Amino acid sequence: MNSKQYEILALTLRYWFVFLLAYIFIQATYRTLRGVMSGKSNRRSTGNIPFILVLFSLSAFGLLAFRDPSGFDKDTALLGVLVSAVILFQFYFLHYVFRGMDEILLLMVYTLAILGFVVLQRLTPMLALRQLEWFAAGNVVLFLAIIMIPRISKPGRLLAPLMVLGPAILFLVAFFGEKSGGAASKLPIGDFSIQPSEFVKVIFIIVLAYSLKETQTFRQRIPPLLFAMFSILGVALQKDLGGALHYFLVFLFMYYMATSDWMLTAAAGGAGIGASVIGYRLFSHVRVRVEAWKNPWADVGSKGYQVAQSLMAMGSGGWFGMGLNLGEPYAIPASRTDFIFAAICEEFGILVGGMVIGLYILILIRSMQEALRAYRAPDMLLASGTAISLAIQAFIIIGGVIKMIPLTGITLPFVSYGGSSMIVSLSMIGIVEGVSVRNFRTAREEEQMDETDDEKPDEDEDT
Repeated sequence: MNSKQYEILALTLRYWFVFLLAYIFIQATYRTLRGVMSGKSNRRSTGNIPFILVLFSLSAFGLLAFRDPSGFDKDTALLGVLVSAVILFQFYFLHYVFRGMDEILLLMVYTLAILGFVVLQRLTPMLALRQLEWFAAGNVVLFLAIIMIPRISKPGRLLAPLMVLGPAILFLVAFFGEKSGGAASKLPIGDFSIQPSEFVKVIFIIVLAYSLKETQTFRQRIPPLLFAMFSILGVALQKDLGGALHYFLVFLFMYYMATSDWMLTAAAGGAGIGASVIGYRLFSHVRVRVEAWKNPWADVGSKGYQVAQSLMAMGSGGWFGMGLNLGEPYAIPASRTDFIFAAICEEFGILVGGMVIGLYILILIRSMQEALRAYRAPDMLLASGTAISLAIQAFIIIGGVIKMIPLTGITLPFVSYGGSSMIVSLSMIGIVEGVSVRNFRTAREEEQMDETDDEKPDEDEDT
C-alpha cells in the first residue's frame, strides 16, 4: 500500500476508532451511573464491550500493519492478534474464577492499556511488545491480589516491618539510585531499571489502611504519621517532587477518611505548601519546569520545548485526530512516557483524549463504590486509597501535559511505557477487585444467614 492509499485509509478509520471507543465509554458510563443511582452493583453486566474492545485492537494494529510501503507487516498484525487474545483470555479467566469481581472496572483498565499498546506500536514497536510482557506480569499480580485481599483480616506482625521497609527502600534509592530527568528514582538491575517508589505505593496504602482508625488517640496515630512523613521525605530526597506530591495527597485523603481529623489534615496541607516552596528553591529542575509551565514560548527551543510541542500536537489533532501514523508525535521527546497523552490526542483526537480522562473518572467512581460497600474499615480504606492514588497520578500527569499545572515526571497509569508503573497499577486494581469479591461473599453469607433465620420455627409458637 503506497503512502497516499494509507493516508486515505487512516483518515477514514479515525472516525471508526472514535466510534468504537465512544461506544465503550458510553456503555461504561451508563452502567456506572445506573449503579450509583440504584445503589446496586452491576458487576457482571458487560454486554458486548469485550468484543468491541478486541475489534478496536484488531482494527488499529491492522491499520499499522499497512503503514510500510514495502508490504504488509505481519509482525504488527500478529502483535494485534496476541494483544486481543491476551485481553480476552485474562478477562474471561478472571470473570469465571472470581464471582463478585467488577468486570466493568477491569474492562475500562484494559481499554486504556490497549490504547497504550497501539500508540507504543506506532512509536516504537519493540516497546509495545515489552509493555505487553509487563502487562501479562501485572495481571498475574492482579490475580494474586484478588486471591489474597479477601483472605486478609489483619496484617498482624507484618505491619511493623512494612512501616520500616517502605521508607528504608525509598532512602536507599535516594542515595544510590540512577539519575534520570533530574531525579534519582531508579535502581538499575541488569538490562532493566525499576522504580521502587512505584512498588512502595502499595506498601504505603496497605500500612495506612490497617494502621489508621477513627477511635485512636493522637499518640496511637504517631507510628503511621511517622511512616507517612519518612516515606514522603524519602521520595523528596530523590528529587522526585511529582512522586512526593502524589504520596502526600494520598496520605491527606486517607488520613482524613480514616480519622475525620480536619485540624491535623489542614496543618499537614499547610506544611505541604511550605515544602513545595522549599523544593522550588532547592532544586533547579523544579524551577525549570515551573518556568516552562508559566510561559513555554519564552524559551521554546530549550526549557519550554516539550510543553510547547505537546500543546501544538494536541491542537493539530482536532476533534477526531490526524489519523493513526499521520501525526508527528516524535517531535515530543518523551511521547512514550510522560507525554503519551499528547500523542493520543494528536492522532486519535481531542474526543478520545476526553474519553481517556473520563475513563479515569469512572475508574475512581466504581472503585469508591466498592469502598462504600465494604463491611470493614480497612477494606474501605484499601479500595479508596488505591482509587485515589490512580486518580491523582492521572490528574498530575495529564494536568502537566495540558499546562494546567507544572509538569512532573510520572507515568499515565496503564498507558505510558513502564514496567514498574504497569505492574503496580494493575496490582492496585487487584486490591479493589479483591475488596469487591469480599463484599460479594460477605453479602451472600448475610443473605444465607437471614434465610436460615427465617426458616427457623418460632420458639413461642404453640405446639
